[in-house]
Amino acid sequence: MMKNIRAGEKFAFDVVWVFGSSIVVLLLHFFQKPIMARYLGPDGLGLFSISLMIVGILELITLFGIDYALVKFVAEHKEDKEKVYSLISSALFTILIIGIMASLSLFLLSDALADIFDMPLLSSLLKIYAFAFSFSVLHGIIIGCFRGLREMKYYAFIRILQASLALMFILAFIIIGMGVKGAMLGTILAIITTVSIAMMIMKRFVRFTVSDYRKNVKMLLSFGSRMVSANMIGYVYLYIDAIMIGYFLTSTDVGYYEIATSLSKFFLLFPNAIGTVAYPTISAYWARGDIQAINKLVDKAMKYSSCVLTFAGMAIIFFAEEVITFIFSSKFLPAVIPLAILIIGTVISGTIRSLGAIFASVGRPDLTLKITTISAIINVFLNVILITPYGIIGAATATTTARVMFVIITVYLLRKVIAIKFDSFWYIKKGILIVASTVLFYILSPLNNYFSAVVALLFYIIFVMKYLLTREDINYFVSIAKRYGDFIKM
Repeated sequence: MMKNIRAGEKFAFDVVWVFGSSIVVLLLHFFQKPIMARYLGPDGLGLFSISLMIVGILELITLFGIDYALVKFVAEHKEDKEKVYSLISSALFTILIIGIMASLSLFLLSDALADIFDMPLLSSLLKIYAFAFSFSVLHGIIIGCFRGLREMKYYAFIRILQASLALMFILAFIIIGMGVKGAMLGTILAIITTVSIAMMIMKRFVRFTVSDYRKNVKMLLSFGSRMVSANMIGYVYLYIDAIMIGYFLTSTDVGYYEIATSLSKFFLLFPNAIGTVAYPTISAYWARGDIQAINKLVDKAMKYSSCVLTFAGMAIIFFAEEVITFIFSSKFLPAVIPLAILIIGTVISGTIRSLGAIFASVGRPDLTLKITTISAIINVFLNVILITPYGIIGAATATTTARVMFVIITVYLLRKVIAIKFDSFWYIKKGILIVASTVLFYILSPLNNYFSAVVALLFYIIFVMKYLLTREDINYFVSIAKRYGDFIKM
């Protein structure tokens, strides 16, 4: 019993580290994104966003799922230090070699990619990033290393460091008038500096070795190859809307849509924090056959995420116009309706994201591939149909529909394959609460928009505390908060 309590506390502390770093990173982006939006405008922000999306696709190909494989195998062999050392070393050496070749490829293909999107300036942005591409993929391996070791405080530190440096460098280059090229230069300098510091930290945990290199690479690639297709399709599933807006419309439309998506992604902070820790934790539970522990983790993670996400989602929808005007200026008001639509899909899908790569954790990454493939096909099909006549509103509608389908399929497979049990009645009550809170807001809105929003949100909080969370849940949160407070004081 004591062992289970300590394991639960370790999980909670890890989530706190990840979630805390996510909040800090969010605040840093809170300053970075508006600065870029105001200095670069919708067109410049759109170009910058398209560049990072293209780079993201190349990173997924280059990593070949090795980063995900590293998390799983390091978590499973955590007690065998020599095995962990050889796994991490093999992953780093392999990705460094592949990353250098990919950097050259990105540089040579930059003109062709710019022609595809009919954005000439895109070429120079991609060439700038090419110089730091090998550092960028190394960053993915380092992050995987700390996740697998469950050293979440260092994981958190690296995330905060990169976001801080990016803000500082980007702000400096934009202020001196370097525009979107300066923003890209600031981004790569932050990556290079962060990776250099992270490598020095890794020496505390890893003794680099070439032992079992072939065996480790074969194992990492074998598992990673099953993940890379799912990751690629997942990337398409997540970003195809913005990519297709760039292809069918203009970089200005991409800029508007980037504001909507960046605000909607805010809601993924909490479930992503849980999911980051859940992946290696579920891997460890599965390795020792503890299905009961997996069921409990899934139940709590989804319920907690659902409660937090719904509150945040309603708050932003109620104040969408005011939030966008205050943060980004009235030039970006066309993003209001897409934002409201995207938030609905993000809240629903974010609940599932709290489970992390659960199918990979139980040795079934093929299911992730199947789910993301179906969802991506739906997303692409709907975007093709809806973007031309309805613009960025059509893109948001297509993406939200695809996310809802993703959740439906995932829940079905979780029940069928892993025998996860879901508290259906709890989610029915939750749905009724959402409808009641929304109706209350619109009934009172003629009086005052701010008053009606506050009343609706307070109603939601009270109902959640009284009817959706148990006394055990509340005591658990209080206990963790006290222990974390004592830890901070130390």
